[in-house]
Amino acid sequence: MLTLTFAGDESGDVSFSFGKGASRYFVVAVIVTDNPDNLRKYLADFRQRSGLPATYEFKFHDLTSADLRRRTFTALAQASFESWAIVVDKTVLPDTFKLMSGVDFYLYFVSELIRIIPEEKREGSTLILDEFGSAERQRSELRRIMKIRGISPRFKRLLIKRSHSESLIQIADMVAGSIMHRDSRRRSDAYQLIENKLCEILEYRI
Repeated sequence: MLTLTFAGDESGDVSFSFGKGASRYFVVAVIVTDNPDNLRKYLADFRQRSGLPATYEFKFHDLTSADLRRRTFTALAQASFESWAIVVDKTVLPDTFKLMSGVDFYLYFVSELIRIIPEEKREGSTLILDEFGSAERQRSELRRIMKIRGISPRFKRLLIKRSHSESLIQIADMVAGSIMHRDSRRRSDAYQLIENKLCEILEYRI
C-alpha cells in the first residue's frame, strides 16, 4: 500500500485582540506527497536556481519581492503535491473559542482539517506539523482533542519539527499564506497559481 507524507502549517494568529493587530482570519493548510524526498529536493533545486542560500526558509509573509513570490509560486504549481486547507473568520466565532489556550485553538482546527482528508489517504501515513509551543504537548493534545471529537487520525507517525528544518512545512506555509493573502488582502495572484493543488478548502462555519 502506498504511504503518504502530510505536512501542515498555519497562517495568521490565535489572538482575538483585533484592536491590537490580531489577524481576522486563521488558516491551516496541509500538503501531501507520495515522495517527500523528491519534493524536498525540488525546493532545494529551486533555491539553488534562484541564488538563495541552501538554508533559506520559505515563508509567505517574508516574500516581499513580488518577482521572487511569482517565481516561487510558479515553481510550486509544477511541483507534485496536493493540499487541503481550512479558513476561519475569527470575528464570527462564539466566545467559547476565546477561552481556549492558543495551542488548543490551533489544534482544534488542525483536527477539523484532518477530518476532511479522506481516511484512505491518511491510513498508515506520516503527519509532520510545525512546532507550536512544546512538541510533546502538541502531540499529546492533538491526540486528546481528536479522541474527544471522535476523529480517527489513521496516521502511523506524528512528527513535530521546526519549519526551518523541513521544506514540506515551508510548502504548507506558502499554501496557507496564499489563502490568507487572498482573503485578508483581496489579492489572489499567488493563490491562483496553485489553486489546482487544493483538493478542498473548508470555510469554517459554526
